[in-house]
Amino acid sequence: MSLTEIIDELPKLSVQDRSVLWQRLEEITMADVPESFQQGMKDISEGRHVDMEQALREPPQ
Repeated sequence: MSLTEIIDELPKLSVQDRSVLWQRLEEITMADVPESFQQGMKDISEGRHVDMEQALREPPQ
């Protein structure tokens, strides 16, 4: 099966199957990314971050 054929099949997957697929792809692609970087990206995506300009210009609260 070619990549094009696989991509064409993705919309036909159930929500649950797509979720499993994305989890597996993340495992494969993130294997070489340091855990500290992965955690930092998760923190940012969940709103746990401080704007760099704010951190440099304002005292901590």
